[in-house]
Amino acid sequence: MRQMLRRAGRALTIAVTGMVLLNQHAVAAERDDVMKTVNQWVDSLNQGDVATAIAACAEETSIVDEFAPFQWHGKGTCAQWAAALAAFNQSIGLTDGVNKLRKPWRVDIEADRAYVVVPADFHYKLNGKPGAEIGAIFTVALRREAAGWRISGWAWSRPKGA
Repeated sequence: MRQMLRRAGRALTIAVTGMVLLNQHAVAAERDDVMKTVNQWVDSLNQGDVATAIAACAEETSIVDEFAPFQWHGKGTCAQWAAALAAFNQSIGLTDGVNKLRKPWRVDIEADRAYVVVPADFHYKLNGKPGAEIGAIFTVALRREAAGWRISGWAWSRPKGA
């Protein structure tokens, strides 16, 4: 009887361990999918591929950024923001912008919603001279849709003194 209980106990331990490992794998895969969408947005903008960047967005999105009007929201927001950014950059002489995301501080997922906080370094030229925003904060909210994770909102916060 004792031997049967020990075997049952071992089997239960193995089963629970397997379930925990499978759950950890599923959580890691979900985090990867969320970050794939965030990286699609950033990488596509870095490459000047606005259409692919916009494909990472939900139809309705909210954006808070550091240039006027400082907020965009509603349908087509990502496209509207991209056009406004291009006009703003041209008006101040900003070119060659490249945003590099660092390791995320947070990737929280609850059901069909996700929240990401990631430090970023933005390098550019301003009137031909190199410039940077080192240690900016990119905060992103996402929603899982039929087509996968889509950005439903984001905010950029420039580092102090930049």
